[in-house]
Amino acid sequence: MSFEQMQSTMQFIVEQQAQHAVLMHKNEERMGQLEAAFVTLTELARNLDERIDSHDERMDSLDEHLKTQIESLHAYLQAQSEDFYARLAADRADFDARRAADKADFDARLVASREEFDRHLHESAERGRAIDQRLSKLSDLIERDRRQRNENL
Repeated sequence: MSFEQMQSTMQFIVEQQAQHAVLMHKNEERMGQLEAAFVTLTELARNLDERIDSHDERMDSLDEHLKTQIESLHAYLQAQSEDFYARLAADRADFDARRAADKADFDARLVASREEFDRHLHESAERGRAIDQRLSKLSDLIERDRRQRNENL
């Protein structure tokens, strides 16, 4: 091999090494960017996990609150029902006493009691329907929220 060929070969090798060094520098920059992106993604994942945990805690708290509210509503309705039936029983006892005392007055009082009973029954039925609608809406909201939470997971 001649001196010029050797020089040309050496020049070629030096140029190749220079190109290789430039590529290595670029790859190191890319690797640094990828590492930074990975760190960012890791931090985002941790943040998301914390938010999901916080959301789960809030949902558990809401579930407990809803259970308490439903139990309170049930107790209220039970008390209203017992009160209604107590008043109904009192009205019937009064009705029977008046019937025994005055048969002529019986028909007028019977009509008044039936109207009051029908009104109470209608009001109770309306309250029951309204409560059923609210509970149904609440149940739908909870189910939709749970489905969204499961889809988001």
